[in-house]
Amino acid sequence: MRKSWWLLFTTALLSVWNAGIIWFTHIAVYPLWPLVGPDHFHDYHLAWWHGMWPAFGPVGLMLLCSIMLIGWRPAGVSRLLLWTGVLLQLTVHLLTAFFWAPIQASMATPEGMSVEKYQELMSTHWLRVVFFWAYAGLMIWIVVRFVSERLRLETLNEEIARVEQGRSAIRRNA
Repeated sequence: MRKSWWLLFTTALLSVWNAGIIWFTHIAVYPLWPLVGPDHFHDYHLAWWHGMWPAFGPVGLMLLCSIMLIGWRPAGVSRLLLWTGVLLQLTVHLLTAFFWAPIQASMATPEGMSVEKYQELMSTHWLRVVFFWAYAGLMIWIVVRFVSERLRLETLNEEIARVEQGRSAIRRNA
């Protein structure tokens, strides 16, 4: 397989990984925040924030790989689909930086967790989950189409080779 295939495959794996992380955060991490007492929420939230930093690596790598795919795309993969993926990611990253991150940054108050900010986060964060899963779905679809096309071509080439062998045998016997 070519290097462009491995880049596509790696990008697809990263997309599924990151979609899983964002989904897990939404359904298992954020719902725990209201359970943290007001005297401890600031420290808890700060520890959580610093603990999340390693998760930025796979997200950044996914974006980098996605951009690289545009110039180094496997044969038969639509440039438009790859650009769609990059635009999905840029949109979610911009929304994260300018919408969800400020909500989270102002979540801890002297009285504990801001219920208003928490409700705003929980009522809108599902959109962030959708963006990550949309990108993962797009990448899975691209990989499945790519592999299906390669298998179809391989089968077609094998069939052509069998026909050519049959023709050669007929010519030898004639």
